[in-house]
Amino acid sequence: VAARITRLITTTSGCVGLLCAIGIWFVWQESHSVGILSSLVHSALDLFGAISSFFAVRYAARPPDGEYRFGRGKAESFSAVFQVCLIVLGAFHLIEEVFHRVSHPEALTQGGFAIAMMLVFIAITIWLLIAQSWAIRATGSIAVRGDRAHYLADLLANVFVILGIALSSFTAFVWADAAVGGLRALWLLWTAFKIARLAWAQLMDQELNPEERALITRLALQDPKIKAVHDLRTRASGPHIHIQMRLDLDDAITLS
Repeated sequence: VAARITRLITTTSGCVGLLCAIGIWFVWQESHSVGILSSLVHSALDLFGAISSFFAVRYAARPPDGEYRFGRGKAESFSAVFQVCLIVLGAFHLIEEVFHRVSHPEALTQGGFAIAMMLVFIAITIWLLIAQSWAIRATGSIAVRGDRAHYLADLLANVFVILGIALSSFTAFVWADAAVGGLRALWLLWTAFKIARLAWAQLMDQELNPEERALITRLALQDPKIKAVHDLRTRASGPHIHIQMRLDLDDAITLS
C-alpha cells in the first residue's frame, strides 16, 4: 500500500513540477522579473527533485533479497542528498542574478499578467501539498517529505514574489523585485539544510525518536510471556524500520 501511494504521489508531483516550470518560464520571458526567475529556479529544482523521488521510492520499495538483506530503503536518502545539491546550486545562481540586477536596475514589464499567472500556480501548488501531506502521513516517506519541502517553500515564496512584482511595477520601490529574489535564495539554502539533516539521520542510522521507541517497547510487553525489554536499537531506512532488542522471558517456559 505504501509503495503504491508513493508511486502515485511522485508521479503527480513530477507532472505538477513540469507544468509549473514551463508556465513560469513563459511568465519570466514576458516580465524579466528576478522574483519570477527565482520561482523558475525553484520550479526547475522541484521538477528534478520530483524525478529523483519518482525513481528512488520505486527502488526503495523493493523487498529485501539475498543481495540486500535489509532492503534498499536508503535509496530515498540518497535522493534527498541529490536534491540538496540541486537546491544549493540553484540558490547561488540566484544570488548571482540578484547582485547583477541591483547593480543594473531594469524596469519590469507585464506586471499584472505576471501576478495573475503566479496566483494560478499557487492554487495548483496548494492542491499538490494537500495530496503530499496525506501521502506522508500514510507512508512516512523521506523522499516525499523532501519533495513536499520544495513545494511548500515554493508556495510561501511565490506570495512574496507577487508582492515584489506589485511594488516594483506600481510603486517607486523598484528594488523590491531583486530583494524578493535574494530572500528566496536564502530560503532555498535553509530548505537544503533541513532536507540534508533528515537524510543524514537515515544514512547514519540515527535512532527513532523517544515516542516511537517507547511505543515499540509497549507493543513488545503486551505479550504476557515477555518480562522486560533491553538494548532496544532502531534505525529507519526509507519506508522500512529495523528493530533489534533483547527480551527477558520466564525461565520455566520451554525453548519452543
